[in-house]
Amino acid sequence: MNARLCFDGYDEFAQNIPEQLEDVFKHVREAQHNILTSRPYAIKASYDAKLEITGFTNDNIVKYVEQFFNQIKNEMDNTSSESQKLLRLLKSNSSIWGVAHIPVNLELICSLWSNNDWTETTALTMTVLYDNIIEWQCRRHLTRQNINHEDITKQAVYDQCNTELQFLEYLAFKAMECNKIMLTPAILKEAQDDIKCSAIGIAQVLKIGILKSYDDSATGTQNQTEKQHYFVHLSFQEHFAARHLLSILKSTDKVKAINFINNNKYNQRFHFVFVFASGLLAQFDYKSCIESFWSTVQGEPLDLVGIKHIKLIITCIDELVEQAVFPQRTQFLKAISQWLGFCALHNGEALQTHITESLQQTNALLNTTIIQKTFLQLLQSTESYEKRKIYKLIKQLPISEPTEKLKNKILDAIVDPDPYIRMNVCKVLGNFGEDAATNEVISALINATHHEYWEVQIQACEALGKLGEKAATNEVIAALINATHHGYWDVQIQACEALGKLGEKAATNEVGEKAATNEMIAALINAMRDEAHSVRWAACEALGNLGEKAATNEVIAALINATQDENFYVRLYACIALGKLGEKGASNEVIAALINATQDENDHVRWDTCVAFGKLGEKGASNEVIDSLVNFIGAIDDSDDILVDSLVWVMCSYDGMRPLKFETIEKIYNCMRKSSKIDLTPIPSERLMELFLNSRNVSWLRLVAYVALVQGIAVTVGKSIVRIYDAKGMVELKLSHAELGVSLTEAFRDQRREIEMDFPFGKETAS
Repeated sequence: MNARLCFDGYDEFAQNIPEQLEDVFKHVREAQHNILTSRPYAIKASYDAKLEITGFTNDNIVKYVEQFFNQIKNEMDNTSSESQKLLRLLKSNSSIWGVAHIPVNLELICSLWSNNDWTETTALTMTVLYDNIIEWQCRRHLTRQNINHEDITKQAVYDQCNTELQFLEYLAFKAMECNKIMLTPAILKEAQDDIKCSAIGIAQVLKIGILKSYDDSATGTQNQTEKQHYFVHLSFQEHFAARHLLSILKSTDKVKAINFINNNKYNQRFHFVFVFASGLLAQFDYKSCIESFWSTVQGEPLDLVGIKHIKLIITCIDELVEQAVFPQRTQFLKAISQWLGFCALHNGEALQTHITESLQQTNALLNTTIIQKTFLQLLQSTESYEKRKIYKLIKQLPISEPTEKLKNKILDAIVDPDPYIRMNVCKVLGNFGEDAATNEVISALINATHHEYWEVQIQACEALGKLGEKAATNEVIAALINATHHGYWDVQIQACEALGKLGEKAATNEVGEKAATNEMIAALINAMRDEAHSVRWAACEALGNLGEKAATNEVIAALINATQDENFYVRLYACIALGKLGEKGASNEVIAALINATQDENDHVRWDTCVAFGKLGEKGASNEVIDSLVNFIGAIDDSDDILVDSLVWVMCSYDGMRPLKFETIEKIYNCMRKSSKIDLTPIPSERLMELFLNSRNVSWLRLVAYVALVQGIAVTVGKSIVRIYDAKGMVELKLSHAELGVSLTEAFRDQRREIEMDFPFGKETAS
């Protein structure tokens, strides 16, 4: 028998292994098959295989945000616009974009955005974001206590929740000190005793929504004091720990905080505690700590090597640099500049990587005058090998607001005799983004697309694609079209992708028409016939990004043909593109091709085909489409869950579902019942109910009741109102006629009776 031992949470165990277990653990780890889970920094032993638990991908974030706002479009105006605004804000800060990959954080961010006005938010840092989330959670907590908070300040809200917040701060700090994520009842009791707030109940703290309970006992318990607890995410634990650290620092017991900083400022486990602490220094409550905090960070013991220290300074200063002026600001920026200059010219790539990785996570630091002057000084070099190193460094950094001097200096280098430098200059200009899309920059990049070295041409095409609608000129489009005929497929791919991006970002009809000319479309269709499959799928993706403006007969025919391509990436992007063509592309031929693609051997193709159905608009939710899907599912004798998913996406369209016939509705109902793994979460919980109430068509009732059952929502019927309770809250729908309420109630009762007939165990026991 081959047994496997699993060591879960090794990072919490490794630093405090009991002496009597050291030899045993070493033997098991080295001589036995085992599985170990840990944060990466704690693992020193080598393993045959390493797997990483990841959060959302970039595409997942976009889809989640769009779906979130789509589900609340009845509660909020311009949800599509709001979702795009939020995505732009998230992407504008690399740190916040990073935390958005964590599902629970993204849900909180979306909820916060939908309930608050962010128009006056100018500098959004990690600290500001988390502080806003905590304030919002506190306001919700006060609402549940029937305490009016609409007209009071954030500080007044915090004062109202002071006891709960103090407990969370102390608990978080204590947990960080003990290296604990799961907080035992003993730790909670100790925290209560230490801060002398035994009057506060854990149940009351849980209502804030930041701390959650977890019961892993065999028997279970309703007593919150006997359960383990955890912060909804480690980052919240770190944020609250930072608040407590600064509270100690401004108290008479400040020596404890100073010792903590001295002992842990280079410990990776506490990195974000110090980052959050730095950001909190901008707030009025903590400004008195600025001198103490920075003098301690800069004081002994100091990192003798220097790398860890400057990386700490980089991340901490970036969190504060836009929000507060403090005496040490210039000193720190000069220190960062010195390291920047040293690393730019150093031979060791590993050393440069240390600094660039930290700078890549910054938001405002690289836009400061001192740092940009450093770049200008470095670029004064006349040595080709030095300039290569400098541009290699700069191209990796997110400089979003270059000064005119810096931009012009870099632009001058696009005609440098060294092709390696020209290639990197193109990359840098593209990274500057839309704000740098001047006529001079665009003209220089167009010229670079004709360069003799194909590596330069690739970077020039990519850069033009990043410059947005300002670059959607006839000259740019002509240059990119020309590049799609290039002999190197790498150049063709970048040209296709750039054309697609220009079409996607085109905001006005005028610009949109420029970005979707007959010449461009013809070039992309031609690229779909290329021998290289990577060129073909890049062309499909670009046509999809052009949207409805590319929905010509020729494009549709080419994309339909591509759904049969031998390469699954080409098939996948062809299906995605067909979905993006919208209602203009929702022809019978397209629908037939997509239905056929739901049988594809590749899971990714099938899934994106389902998504494509959901984007075809009203035509994509017609009787014919749904009949085709339902009949196909019936033909294979068992409901393929991927195919049922396509039905779910189609069912998100209110206008498309409204005219469905009784027979089609019944077919959908039967398909839903047959599917074992159906996911109905994309459908807004009130959508089908609205279809019934507005149409007064009783054909919807069985489907309405079953979808509510699978979604796990609650429905109550009053005299003139239907209330729906889902995970996001409560929705009220008006009953225009009393008989609608009667019919609705009876449909749910029929479903309950059916359940009781199938599972009569409760009745037998009762009798």
